[in-house]
Amino acid sequence: MDEGYGLDVVYLDYPKAFDSVPHRRLIEKLKTFGIKGKLLHWLDNFLRSRTMKVGLRGTFSQLLEVLSGVPQGIASWGRLLFSLYMNELPSWIKCDMSMFADDTKLWCRITKDADSLVLQDDLDSLQSWCDIWQWKFNADKCKVMHIGHSLKTRYYMGEASSRKELNVVQQERDLGVIVTSDLKSPVIV
Repeated sequence: MDEGYGLDVVYLDYPKAFDSVPHRRLIEKLKTFGIKGKLLHWLDNFLRSRTMKVGLRGTFSQLLEVLSGVPQGIASWGRLLFSLYMNELPSWIKCDMSMFADDTKLWCRITKDADSLVLQDDLDSLQSWCDIWQWKFNADKCKVMHIGHSLKTRYYMGEASSRKELNVVQQERDLGVIVTSDLKSPVIV
């Protein structure tokens, strides 16, 4: 902003992030990181040997195999496995990206209309990654913030048949800090 340019920041949302990681795909990725032998076998058993049932007032469903999700609350395994699954996302885009567990945002400096196209191309690339790795972004909860400029580009996410325009926000909680589009004090409602 000191140089007279603005930023467009897209805050991404994953629906049920830790519950959505497909086990088979995660094991494939772990192999590419060089994890093999007993550790890979243990992780495979740890993830895939899970079942669950639902109970309500003493009545239970049948036992079903759990095909996705990383365990939460067991040390840091869930966050680590989730991060390993999502690790390659930055290599799919041209803009800048920040990831902390399931909090992800990407941003691009906007000097001209063409810069907005780069950011939209990155959103489309992320959709391609989702198609390959059986992942979804929750386009209804993904948001864009235009910081320090007057170009109000519309951005879209989702599969081709159901693309949605991202909501524009004036402020957003980012890892516990409220960021506003004018970088001034937030409005507390």
